[in-house]
Amino acid sequence: MQQDAQPYHARREALIRAAGDGLILVRGAAGATVNPSFFYLTGIREPAGALLLSKQSFRIGSGRRHPGPNYSDGREATQVLFLPGADPMAERWGEAGDANTGTVQADAVGVDIVANVQEFEEALVKVLPRVETLHVVRGAPVGLSATGNSDTKLVDRIRRNFFGLTIRDATPIVAEMRRLKDPREVAAIERALAVTAEALGRAMPLARPGAKEYQVEAEITRTYRAHGGTHGFTPIVGAGSNALKLHYIQNTGTIGDGDLVLIDTGVSIDGYGCDISRTFPAGGTFSERQREVYEVVLAAQEAAIAACRPRATLGDVHRAAYAVIEQAGFAEQFLHGTSHHLGLETHDVGDVLAPLAPGAVITVEPGIYLDDEGIGIRIEDDVLVTESEARVLGPGIPKTVAEIEALMGGGVSA
Repeated sequence: MQQDAQPYHARREALIRAAGDGLILVRGAAGATVNPSFFYLTGIREPAGALLLSKQSFRIGSGRRHPGPNYSDGREATQVLFLPGADPMAERWGEAGDANTGTVQADAVGVDIVANVQEFEEALVKVLPRVETLHVVRGAPVGLSATGNSDTKLVDRIRRNFFGLTIRDATPIVAEMRRLKDPREVAAIERALAVTAEALGRAMPLARPGAKEYQVEAEITRTYRAHGGTHGFTPIVGAGSNALKLHYIQNTGTIGDGDLVLIDTGVSIDGYGCDISRTFPAGGTFSERQREVYEVVLAAQEAAIAACRPRATLGDVHRAAYAVIEQAGFAEQFLHGTSHHLGLETHDVGDVLAPLAPGAVITVEPGIYLDDEGIGIRIEDDVLVTESEARVLGPGIPKTVAEIEALMGGGVSA
């Protein structure tokens, strides 16, 4: 087994131990994208893939497809990864995933067998009669309207055809595993933050009066692509009143003289992303009122970061920020929560009511939005909870009034 495969193998073993007896099924698809939990367990982005795991060994593959010593009884395994075979036409159209059965070897990913995904349902039919429980790790969130979900459809077919089989949702097990990041994951998030910091350093000085919001967005995109990354989510570049819209993504407005510009963005690289917000004056200098409100938001963020300790909850972090904003008289203008988990997804999985523990990575993003004054301010960083305190991840992205004005003063007018 190659060194890079070891973390994924360890995660699969932890899932097997937590689930107990029975068969574990993880499919690669999450709608039109890759199931993040499949990637978490395999390191492979392949929506057509599937993974079967079990504490007790099971047998797959016999007969004409696999001639040899196991022709009659099949191959024995506890971990089987199913991937599509090579498809030259799919490759020609750019529709092929990261891997196929011809390029991925079992030792390279730390599983017992890599099989063609065409054998997946056949393997299920052989294995399911020999187990009492099927544990399913979903690729999409639970929802009452998820009847078209591919996981739901497969589970319905299994339930109709295998009487007496108990089907359990193992998604919460993997969600809890993903909630706390290991050092390798933290390093991946920090790589994303370094690229995002570079993008903001290039883009913010372009946000001058008369420039278009999309010109600023374009520079962010250019920097991300230059590093082989993509947007982790649709970016926000909102100037003036557009910064008051929490999910503004049109980015078509013209930046006005005296406007504050709010950017909310984060790159995704190698599966992991980040989430950063900065607010700054297009003219290079905060007005007295803008500075006053900005300093309140910054103080609220600092209080919230200080609250990111083991055994605190996301609710405690929010209350720390809220207390500062309420004391300053802006409670009604603080419209959203302060934090969410971050990792393979921008709003990553994890029980929001569970106490924080070392390894948790969360955002801290208080904001104040004054409709009548056209002032929208949000400051956001990504924070790692350690044994004793919080650590703001990544390089220092300008955040104080002095840092931001220095950056903007050195920019070139767009």
